Amino acid sequence: MSEINIRRAVIGDYTGVSALMDELHHLHVEARPDVYRELQTRMSHKEYEELLETDHRYLYVAELLEQGEIVGYASAQLNVIQNVDLLKDRKMLYIHEIIVGSKHRGHGTGKLLMQELIQLGKKMQVDSVELTVSTFNTGAQAFYEQMGLAVRSSRMEYIL
Repeated sequence: MSEINIRRAVIGDYTGVSALMDELHHLHVEARPDVYRELQTRMSHKEYEELLETDHRYLYVAELLEQGEIVGYASAQLNVIQNVDLLKDRKMLYIHEIIVGSKHRGHGTGKLLMQELIQLGKKMQVDSVELTVSTFNTGAQAFYEQMGLAVRSSRMEYIL
């Protein structure tokens, strides 16, 4: 396995990031076709450009150094909760996606991406790093627990 470099994403990474987003979306469509719609492309080039330009949004890629191949992607956003009567003021780094291509799992890439986001959270002095994971994605759940995350709440449904 080639050495992996974690770095901020740039516009030229779109093709690799898009392929990873498509792979993740397909997993969701297979598991929950009642919720997720099949798409040609999960994220358009324009959407990707807008994410790169969004304040308080942080996009990272995991790149195989020798091949220059994008094998992982993570995005997170700083959320500041202030002046909400019900809640205490706090800062949170919310992870929108963390994806490692299926052919590259099990080599520590996800761990490197997660560590990068945790370090970002520490640097920003947030109170927590949070994410949502679907219950059908047991591999991701186990990974997050291994990384030290704990379940805070569960979202439940009654399908009619």
